[in-house]
Amino acid sequence: MMKRALAALAATTSLALAPAALAADWFRAETEHFIVYAEDDEEDTVEFAQELERLDEVLSFFTGVKTDGEELPESTKVTVFRFGETSDMSVLLAGNRNTGVGGFFIGRANGSVAFVPRQRNKRRDRSLRNSIDQDMMLDPEATLAHEYVHYFMFQHADAPYPLWYSEGFAELFSNIEFNEDNFVIGDVPTWRSASLATIPIDLEKTFDPPARGDRTTTGRTYAHGWLIASHLNLNPERRGQMSEYMVAIGEGASRMEAAERAFGDLDVLHDELEEFRRGSARTLRVPYAANAEPEVEIRRLTEAQAARMELMIKSKRGVDEDDAQRLVRDARRLVAEYPQSPAVLLAATEAEFDARNYSEAESLAQRVLELDPESTAAANYYADVALRRSFEDPSQLAEARSRFAAANQMETDHAYPLYGYYLTHLFDESQPVPDQAKMALEASFSYAPFDQGVRQALIHMLLEEDRPAEARIVGASFLNGSGGYSCMLRKKFDEYGEGNREPLLEEIRPDHPGEYLDEAAREARQDEIEAEIEEYGCETA
Repeated sequence: MMKRALAALAATTSLALAPAALAADWFRAETEHFIVYAEDDEEDTVEFAQELERLDEVLSFFTGVKTDGEELPESTKVTVFRFGETSDMSVLLAGNRNTGVGGFFIGRANGSVAFVPRQRNKRRDRSLRNSIDQDMMLDPEATLAHEYVHYFMFQHADAPYPLWYSEGFAELFSNIEFNEDNFVIGDVPTWRSASLATIPIDLEKTFDPPARGDRTTTGRTYAHGWLIASHLNLNPERRGQMSEYMVAIGEGASRMEAAERAFGDLDVLHDELEEFRRGSARTLRVPYAANAEPEVEIRRLTEAQAARMELMIKSKRGVDEDDAQRLVRDARRLVAEYPQSPAVLLAATEAEFDARNYSEAESLAQRVLELDPESTAAANYYADVALRRSFEDPSQLAEARSRFAAANQMETDHAYPLYGYYLTHLFDESQPVPDQAKMALEASFSYAPFDQGVRQALIHMLLEEDRPAEARIVGASFLNGSGGYSCMLRKKFDEYGEGNREPLLEEIRPDHPGEYLDEAAREARQDEIEAEIEEYGCETA
């Protein structure tokens, strides 16, 4: 129910990458934590991949996360697509060239992806306003760094951080400077300068924002979030206080009570922040922990692999119904041209699957497995087809379960087969969910806490087991928002604690992925959500 609600409230977009955005000359670079597909030369691709690894190293150092010797699953590597200009990111994300998007990131159990341009736009709009906006626009690589911080924190230090800190901490690393033997953080992000200069510091509005945002909300969240996160992390006298804040929140304190317990006199904190805001940047220069340059394996893509890049990028971004049908035509043309290429066949599998052509997707996945028996991605699609079919034919649940188990044997620490295996039991009304399936979901969450579907399923499982305190902790990212939907969820959690369990259980229960809602049904569902939000006394906007 919740997944459908979030989807219904989200706007759909049409994708149309500019033809000039893609080229035949592509490289694939792989490091310890990243896979990069770049439309670039080899030297720049290697340098870009090394800087990504440096960012991971910096975050490990700064947060105290010990990853040395830790074998992370192959599936947790982030795949980064680097191509085109800034405007191509806007086209990819929103369907037009003028959104100002510098890049974006999507965390998924079946493969997290990021999209970043190779360069800023070559052409500027003639209007002065747009030129100024472009100058102040978030740097593309800063966007990627910001989003990777979120991913890293979910992966290694998952906690119910308030939005102002989550975004402010990510901003702290968004303009990191990499030098030959050290990194520097702490400079003011230029794209936040205007908000820092013009929006007065108001700690209550930042720490406990009103349900309905105003024109200063974004500035307080990101710019003032950066200011406070920098002060708490780079000022030795304030280090450790954020941990005290989180303990207070965990003990049930309100946001302002927690702030006073952790930070002391808030008037003093306000004055310190004012002094910081009006003074010079507080930077930190730290030597790299490892002297050697990060290792990068790089190769030029084959003709077939390069030919499927546009299809792959659009599919990984996510498509609506119309785009899915258009991509199928492209996919079938590529399959006819490169019938023995596992890369092409796998991209075509995803396109057919997105278009709900399950027989075609199943057949293609089998062909990929014949050519590449170790393709976990193909095995996941093969299993997912049976899971989707089980909505109309419950007998397919057993087949899906068997296929997900087989995919798990191929890569035992991949989050998605574990998650899919759990769902085959959740949707099986003939028997209770066994402990083995519950353990599979918990393992999936440990590998992919950044995937909102996996998180939602775990919240539901905890509630079914009458463990609401743990469910609140896992669900903090859903509950801590300032919008009407988060407000309604909080009230349903309160009802659950008072003994009325069903409204929350129904809301949180994962939707069957095989259920299809057409445009009219989605609009009707959105109307239902908004009406329910209002019934709970929460604002819809």
